[in-house]
Amino acid sequence: VMKSSLDRVGGWMNDHMFMNYALYYGGMGGQFERYQYTESGLKDMWDDFYVNILKNLQVIIDDHSGDPEYANRVHMAKIWKSYVYSILVSTFGGVPMSQANGDATSVPYDTEEAIYTSILSMLKDAGDNITIDGDKWGQDALYDGDNTLWIKFANTLRLKIALRISEGFPTLAETHVREVMSNEGMLISSNAENAFLSWGTEEENWSFNFGEYVHSGVWARGEDIKVNDFFMLFMKTYKDPRIEAFADPSVIPYKIVDTLYVSGTSGPQAPVEYPIPYLGEPLASSQVLSAWDLPGADNPLSGIPKNSFSFIDYNNFLVADADFMIISCAETNFMKAEAALKGWGGSKTPEQYYYDGIDASFEQYGIQGAAAYKDREGIKWGTTSIGDRDFTGIVSSGIPADPFAKIVVQRWIAMFNQGHDGWCLIKRTRAILWPPHLNPEDTRGLEWAYAPERMIYPTNEIALNEAAYMEAVARLDGGDELDTPLKMNKPIAPIDWETVPAEFNTEFGKHWYGNSIDDLVANGVEYTILNK
Repeated sequence: VMKSSLDRVGGWMNDHMFMNYALYYGGMGGQFERYQYTESGLKDMWDDFYVNILKNLQVIIDDHSGDPEYANRVHMAKIWKSYVYSILVSTFGGVPMSQANGDATSVPYDTEEAIYTSILSMLKDAGDNITIDGDKWGQDALYDGDNTLWIKFANTLRLKIALRISEGFPTLAETHVREVMSNEGMLISSNAENAFLSWGTEEENWSFNFGEYVHSGVWARGEDIKVNDFFMLFMKTYKDPRIEAFADPSVIPYKIVDTLYVSGTSGPQAPVEYPIPYLGEPLASSQVLSAWDLPGADNPLSGIPKNSFSFIDYNNFLVADADFMIISCAETNFMKAEAALKGWGGSKTPEQYYYDGIDASFEQYGIQGAAAYKDREGIKWGTTSIGDRDFTGIVSSGIPADPFAKIVVQRWIAMFNQGHDGWCLIKRTRAILWPPHLNPEDTRGLEWAYAPERMIYPTNEIALNEAAYMEAVARLDGGDELDTPLKMNKPIAPIDWETVPAEFNTEFGKHWYGNSIDDLVANGVEYTILNK
């Protein structure tokens, strides 16, 4: 069950859907990747969840409920069931739950509120009733038989899901957040307690990314799976040393033309060309909207080699036995920061939790330099930064002084590779201005598109479960469409992207090492002065 969940959520869906929706990947082709879908892909994921994962979980629950020798394991099965349904409901909306996996051919769809109420209740029950010295899994892929950590996972997952619905179901959310925050000692509190699953080195256990990109030869050819330019902009602007954990240096470094001081921090300046180590790829690569009428010759990304864009880090995300994070200590601290900011509990201030989250993220990847990073304008609590513009000038890496925006940005960064969580964070907060896709899949007939608000139901549900399907669609505020918001989603402030001011620029690379040629020399960077 866990392996199937890992392959589906951390593998296929993460790669084809969520990493693109969360603005972690750039330049990916494919229909899901370009904000559309395929009927076969929808059917496969639906069947995988209900047949290979949830059905097997329900067998454990039904066969062993009431048996004291299996009490903990039944709770653990319910924890995992809650996790799986949290993915389904935040992806599709209402889905079959209370009567799923039975013998009936027509199965009603539970409402979003009913599903969240149920899974939060299951998580509370598990967190309250798992016994530390009681029964445990013989082969525990998550926590190796540590029941205390299963309790912490249940409570932290409960916090995560409750905060996710704080926009749509605030009363339900507050009740659960307050309760788990009143017992912080039973939440994930160190990187040693992180909840993650791992693939293996045997071929049948390879990570999705290794099989799809490395073994297939795609990675060697320099294709696909590049870090998104918007994400990379935040790495560059704030000199984030975690960049080396998230991305590999460009195979063919992009050469930037910059204006730097000849020496020191004042005095004469000179135009200089030098290579930058990393380059993010936009969702639509170098494509822009025709309505902007920008001169193509000025496009700084047009015609550059694919290998100039940076891959996601090989050792962390492309090896056969890669890990997939479900909840980290860093994310937990940012969730605590949000809870404290809402006034829903916590023994520390939002600022303290915020800094704890940054520290935990740096520690998770073994990266030094957290203190200097936390002191930078825009990162430091209470400060603001205008940031750098993307290559079209329509969005930037600016971070306001608003504490909620700061928490969201840092949580988004810390959750790199947790595509579903990143997507949910974006669509339920709208905390900063996120860019649209400038070249969505052709069949949508759109010049640009936001990431889907949800995924549509598999079309075979119309034939197999029509009455229930129609009832579920009627509850959606906009029908069974990609841009129909779920109850958890915050409304989007409308923007006509075809009329916003756009301008080609290279702020994504300028001043990478500093403001002076001295900085290039200090970093051992070769450069050319173009005009003394």
